[in-house]
Amino acid sequence: MISSKEAMKLILDELPIFSNEKINTLQSVGRILKEPIYAERDQPPFDRVTMDGIAVCFAALQKGVDQFTIANTQFAGDAQTTLKDDNYCIEIMTGAILPKNTNCIIPVEYIQIKEGIALVDKNYQPQKLQYIHQQGSDHQKHTEALKIGHKIEPIDISLILSCGMKQILVSSDPKICIISNGNELVAAGDPILPHQIRMSNGPAIMVMLEQQGFKNSQYIHLVDDKDIQKEVINNHLTSSDILILSGGVSMGQADFIPQVLQECGVKNIFHKVLQRPGKPMWFGIGPKKQLIFALPGNPVSTLTCCRHYVIQALQQAYGRNIFVNEYAQLQEEITFKANLTYFLPVKIINSENGILKAYPIETNTSGDFASLIGTDGYIELASEPSLFKKSESLKFYRWKMP
Repeated sequence: MISSKEAMKLILDELPIFSNEKINTLQSVGRILKEPIYAERDQPPFDRVTMDGIAVCFAALQKGVDQFTIANTQFAGDAQTTLKDDNYCIEIMTGAILPKNTNCIIPVEYIQIKEGIALVDKNYQPQKLQYIHQQGSDHQKHTEALKIGHKIEPIDISLILSCGMKQILVSSDPKICIISNGNELVAAGDPILPHQIRMSNGPAIMVMLEQQGFKNSQYIHLVDDKDIQKEVINNHLTSSDILILSGGVSMGQADFIPQVLQECGVKNIFHKVLQRPGKPMWFGIGPKKQLIFALPGNPVSTLTCCRHYVIQALQQAYGRNIFVNEYAQLQEEITFKANLTYFLPVKIINSENGILKAYPIETNTSGDFASLIGTDGYIELASEPSLFKKSESLKFYRWKMP
């Protein structure tokens, strides 16, 4: 068996490069940017007023002028007006372009308007350029606002649109087929017998992928019949970029998946990893260079292997170039003597000093998926040493990859 680090390296060595496509910016959240985004104009594109009030020439205030005749009113969206006399002011609204020959905004709460005259509060101390968001102070025209490889988040959309990009080039969404197997599994809502269990792994994998931006996926379930499994897997090898299988990879008499994949022309890269949970994990490459992940059927194993290997690999194949490494401080001493990597679920508490505190949540078995409820992810306990001390910092993986 190989280590978890070796398993990850072998997967990354086989990664394909997904194709690109141009899509509507509003549909791009979760995708990976494949073209740089440049500022269309200075941002803001003009000296922008940030408070309702009056626009005046600061030199007049320095001369002691404290009342101004209102020359006109300028709203956001109006063309720029010009102040022609320092003894006058222009009534101004938030978001408007700063009138020419003005360089100070006095907020409405510090003035009184009587018969077209704006009286400035005598106790108010104005400053030059106050409440003016200066042109180009955020970024200047042609500045690179977002780089290739950036994962697009909702907060990025306003920036992209402000750069005039109605459509952008992103990584294509790979076609993913998720296949679970097992005679004992019954879908939620269907009648169930005492010796059967509910189907959960496949749908959970699909939701995890969708949460990470991979939305072009389908899920099917197969019984423990080798011929049926071979026929279905063969069909999906011709139409899918990624296959993710759950169950049937261990040593049982009904665990046909490794043999079926071999007969379908899939090259085995590794089978079994020195880790808990998920020891029986299998990985291979299809005839058309498809990535094939065959995950153990126990739910905790499936979810952990999907997060640790599948999602990380797909994000890199997607073209993502920035990954966040997080570390959390262990809150109790743990002794783990087995010669393998242990992915231990944890609940995270954010301390006042910014340290992530990890509280271990032991699962009863790798089938105890209910124990994962309320956990935030898992920490990685290396195969050596066997003692992990309280307050030790360990690598932390969130269920949702940041």
